[in-house]
Amino acid sequence: MMPPNQKRHLQPAPERPLRAVLYLRQSTHREESISLEVQEASGRDHAERHGYQVVAVEADPGITGRTWKRPAVQRVMNMIEAGDADVVILWKWSRLSRSRRDWAVAVDLVEQAGGRIESATEPIDVATSSGRFARGVMAELAAFESERIGDTWKEAHARRVAQGRPANGKPRWGYAYDPEEKLHKPDPETGPVLASLYRRYIAGESVYGLVRWLNSNGYETLPGYSASGAGPWSDRSLRRVLDSGFGAGLINVRGEQRPGAHEAVISMGEWDAYQVARRERRVERTTERSQYLLSGMVRCQCGSSMNGGQFGGAREPKYRCKQAHAQDRHPGGYASMRVVEGAVLAWLRDLAADVEAAGEASSLQQRSARRQESLATRLTREVERVNAQLLRATRGHIAGTIPESMYAQIRDELTQQLEGLQARQQAAAVASRRAPAPELARDLLADWEVLSVELRRGALRQLIDRVVVTPARPRSTVRVVPVWEGEDR
Repeated sequence: MMPPNQKRHLQPAPERPLRAVLYLRQSTHREESISLEVQEASGRDHAERHGYQVVAVEADPGITGRTWKRPAVQRVMNMIEAGDADVVILWKWSRLSRSRRDWAVAVDLVEQAGGRIESATEPIDVATSSGRFARGVMAELAAFESERIGDTWKEAHARRVAQGRPANGKPRWGYAYDPEEKLHKPDPETGPVLASLYRRYIAGESVYGLVRWLNSNGYETLPGYSASGAGPWSDRSLRRVLDSGFGAGLINVRGEQRPGAHEAVISMGEWDAYQVARRERRVERTTERSQYLLSGMVRCQCGSSMNGGQFGGAREPKYRCKQAHAQDRHPGGYASMRVVEGAVLAWLRDLAADVEAAGEASSLQQRSARRQESLATRLTREVERVNAQLLRATRGHIAGTIPESMYAQIRDELTQQLEGLQARQQAAAVASRRAPAPELARDLLADWEVLSVELRRGALRQLIDRVVVTPARPRSTVRVVPVWEGEDR
């Protein structure tokens, strides 16, 4: 026991070392893309020299410093605010942010929480006014460098676009990038597949069927086509590839499609046909995945559409008039699917085999093609007229003769009218380029057994405008209306 007259000598409690979090950011700009490993090593050396305890390492790889929406930097700020760290160590001051506003917000947030920010390679004593000034100069230099890099990229992008090249050399599915020529070229393996995807969609196969085919055959997307990087296809990623028009030799410039310098894998006629099919599918999406051959094509003689399904006690496949019972237009309203589809197949065989009928069909189709070509020409003049009206309205608004509210209404009406005219113009152009009907019929019959229902339906739509059914017992009557007779109805 210690004698009562002896004083206790208390030892001072050791101070807790400051806790440091290393923040690393790898720039998207190649010239200063310093590896995360180099940044971490410098940060740990800095912490060891100053006696800091490294409690976390956070990194934002390949993310620009011009945005504050970075997961790791947000976690670092949260650690400082929550008191889980005292010091943020950066490789350089520019790693935290290249934005003047974000820099000011970050510094204020850290200092309000009682922490501080330090650089492992650009030591500045921010405890003094001159040190804080020097830090401000470094932040301003980072912002200046960011703007300089941005201006350089803008000039490079503008040059590429002027040459008919996309703004960057990122991967495009179906193409391989040639770094020497700085040009995308059709890939020997996936280029023909991309062309096939367009043609199969035009022929009637759904996006969902194409996605299943791609995934089952081992084709993957490229990095940048989805949030998860390269991987399985989805209907969204495939539509994105096809809608871009890159396979048709087009590039996107601020939402506008322009001719590119790269080689197309499909013709402009096929691109127009794809756009028409795409627009029609938006309206008829329920029939795109239907299991029934004539979905979306069968009409009752009363004028209503007929839906395919299994009806009656025997659950027999039939087409049913949608309005027969609802509006008492006629009793029944059912037609055997076997009878309707059998009549269509017989019509198709007659078209392919009967020389006289085929000749008549070809003659009618040629007249129809000329009508469609003439219609496309008239619509082109209409598009020019509406564009001229829109230009005059815009000039009047700029000159102050047309008020803002009136101009907005005129602009919206003319834009809507223009979109409708352009859609009709494109559809007419596609219709005028259809292959001869007998030839289409023969090709379809030759491949009938191996084609999916979707492809059969798509091919039939190139020949048939509608199938008119008169429901009756014991047998309904069926009349096939070809496209060259039904286009002007």
